[in-house]
Amino acid sequence: MLFRQMRYFVAVVECGSFTEAAEQCYISQSAISQQIQSLERELGIELIHREKRRFTVTSAGQYFYSHSKTILDQADELIRETKRLGEDRELQLRIGYLRSYSGRELHRAIAEFAGIYPEVSIDIVNGTHENYMICFALATWI
Repeated sequence: MLFRQMRYFVAVVECGSFTEAAEQCYISQSAISQQIQSLERELGIELIHREKRRFTVTSAGQYFYSHSKTILDQADELIRETKRLGEDRELQLRIGYLRSYSGRELHRAIAEFAGIYPEVSIDIVNGTHENYMICFALATWI
């Protein structure tokens, strides 16, 4: 079974028409029909009950549709996030705080943030007010 067949099946169910689904998927009506039939043969069950020019989705087809929709949405999200991570240069968060600050709340917040956003590199520095002014001026100038 291919993701493509799942996409075709979802399109047929959502469009309520093989012809409209074929147009939406940029393939011929006969090709989408053949792909659905191939999927049904592979599964060994009827997903769509055909009657003349109409069809109904079987209970197995409804089950397959709802789970296919979820899987395809997850696959699309996987692809989007992978591309985003591949295209982004390093994600970096720089945090500075004064030496006089104990930082317990800050450290807890950073730990929570790192758990939610593991792809972000966190750079933490402490120092004096003068250190930060010099660093800020250099960062702005660069």
